[in-house]
Amino acid sequence: MALAALASAARASAVGAPSLPLEPHFVAMPAIVVPIIGSDRIEGSLRFKLVLAANDSASLERLTARLPELRAVSVAGAIEFSRLFASPQTAVDARRLSADLTAALCAEDPGIARVLIVEVSAES
Repeated sequence: MALAALASAARASAVGAPSLPLEPHFVAMPAIVVPIIGSDRIEGSLRFKLVLAANDSASLERLTARLPELRAVSVAGAIEFSRLFASPQTAVDARRLSADLTAALCAEDPGIARVLIVEVSAES
């Protein structure tokens, strides 16, 4: 009886809920590696992989075609992040990196909804 009530409540709440897109719009970027510079020398490397979430299928096609340009923007943003916030001795602030790269890449192409970091590490 309780299971039937739970299923009925789920159906009722789903009626007013917005529908999600049927297929996701993601573009995976090859791994990026930038140096970690500290005290005028290379202390290690920041290594990460990004996935770009596109707003729609038209944006997905454009982002796929512009991937080399978007990668260059990502590398520039990662170098700045690495210079200011990365160290091989501490965990990488993936939220800040994602926010910084999202801001830089959305300024480059408004078809990007969000930048997702799927792997990240700082190594000496």
